[in-house]
Amino acid sequence: MGLREIICAGVLISASVTCTADATQSEPAPSLRVPVAPLGYVAPSPFYLTARLSSVSLDFIDKDHLLFTFRVPGLMQRIPEDPVEDEDQTIRAVVLELPSGKVLTKAEWRMHDRSRYLWWLGDGLFLVRQRSRLFVTDKTLQLRPFLNSETALESVQLSPDRRWIAIEAEGKKEERQSLASTVPSFGDARPENKPVQIFIVDAKSRAVTARAEALDAVDIPMVGDGHLLAIEGKHNSWIIRYDPFHGEARQLTEIESSCHPSEIAVSSNVALVIACPRSGNDHLVSAINLEGKVLWQQRWESRYIWATFQLSQNGSRFAYSSLQVSHPVGTLDPVDQESIERQLVGVFDTFTGKLRLVKNATPILSAGQNYALSSDGTRFAILREGAIEVYDLPPAEEDPGAERLPPKK
Repeated sequence: MGLREIICAGVLISASVTCTADATQSEPAPSLRVPVAPLGYVAPSPFYLTARLSSVSLDFIDKDHLLFTFRVPGLMQRIPEDPVEDEDQTIRAVVLELPSGKVLTKAEWRMHDRSRYLWWLGDGLFLVRQRSRLFVTDKTLQLRPFLNSETALESVQLSPDRRWIAIEAEGKKEERQSLASTVPSFGDARPENKPVQIFIVDAKSRAVTARAEALDAVDIPMVGDGHLLAIEGKHNSWIIRYDPFHGEARQLTEIESSCHPSEIAVSSNVALVIACPRSGNDHLVSAINLEGKVLWQQRWESRYIWATFQLSQNGSRFAYSSLQVSHPVGTLDPVDQESIERQLVGVFDTFTGKLRLVKNATPILSAGQNYALSSDGTRFAILREGAIEVYDLPPAEEDPGAERLPPKK
């Protein structure tokens, strides 16, 4: 059974979305391959398979250039004034020209931990984190200051269209009242003195548009000019609500789930709501838009775990990665190195759920980021079999409910 058949069988596509002929035919060949050993890339030890540490990133700068960053193994000289708990690593960044694979620019950055350090901002820009400082870079790989947090950064998240950045930082009690008086809060009213501060920042102006507090770092599914929230109803029902950063909240839809559903924003107007059926450990996935319309539904098997996503900037496609394990996994079930079989990445059309391409990534990276989509979703890159493989894709199917301009005369 080929990888496409594995995904089609494993995802258990619902009656409304089927594995069409182009999702089960022979595997397409990449349009180009760039070997990574000459760049200095060395695969991490299998010991790190379940650690979910960030040691690589792959992103399109534009359709003809890639940014590939990776950990360079070797001993590092400790900086005397650095905290003893630091876990420093050297990250090498290279800009690759396509299709030649020529290295145009390269740099090395010292990172002080093993958490995620790079995010694609779109339009050729990237956000780079060093401890609690954020920088912006481009294909020059020069780091320009973006934002400095006086406290530890807990999380950095971007909206699918890269308009908004959610920055979560450890809060200082003495700062909370002054911030509350100057920046509007979003979401429900909250108890005071929660330890995590959440700021919604405009990616271009860097202005803080809204803030909130939480007990722990949380995922913020940002769509449009707000975010989604699941509110528990009666008898395993959940209300999916849209909360704008400014303005009145409104209900989008109601779903049934035996667990707290999660929401993954995949475009500026579409999010995946992942729910639990009454029995079994599988996941029911519904794509909904900001009008509350369910665009498509699928069932994803529980033996695919630790999902990560990469999104095209125009919202037409998303890539979904998960680790395939040898047995179904419940919420509290442990996962060990021996049970992980492979990392599969599928490319989906956002508005129809159509599966366009499936590839396995090698080496398996539990933190993801070893695959990428171009801004318009027509190019897909993945690290596998000792090279970066690039695939050309046809244009995504459009939103069937979108208004279309009349043809030009």
